[in-house]
Amino acid sequence: MYRHLFRFAVTTLTILTANLITTAISDYVIGYKNNFKPLVFTLLGMGLIVLIFYPLFMKVNEWVNGLSVRIIRSGRSLAGKYLGLILAFISALGILTYFYARMWYNIDLIKLIFHGNLKGYI
Repeated sequence: MYRHLFRFAVTTLTILTANLITTAISDYVIGYKNNFKPLVFTLLGMGLIVLIFYPLFMKVNEWVNGLSVRIIRSGRSLAGKYLGLILAFISALGILTYFYARMWYNIDLIKLIFHGNLKGYI
């Protein structure tokens, strides 16, 4: 049972982190679309995306998978097997939620929490 929960947590964190990184890079590249003609930018952008994302996916998967395993194992050592897994997973999701809210809505989640304005965004 623990092995399935562990795999789920690591896979979920890996997917969300890899998507966050690749979306940020993609948004940065798309920011230059007004400097080129549409078809030229499309072809250049597609080529650039492959050149950036192919090695990035190979490394990000390796890095994030290792990092996720370390985070979850450290939670396990602090709070026990199942509780540590759940606490480490929720903590990592909280961090990812901060970065997604910042990227998608330009919301500083930490400021909202400390100033008590979180209710208006839920």
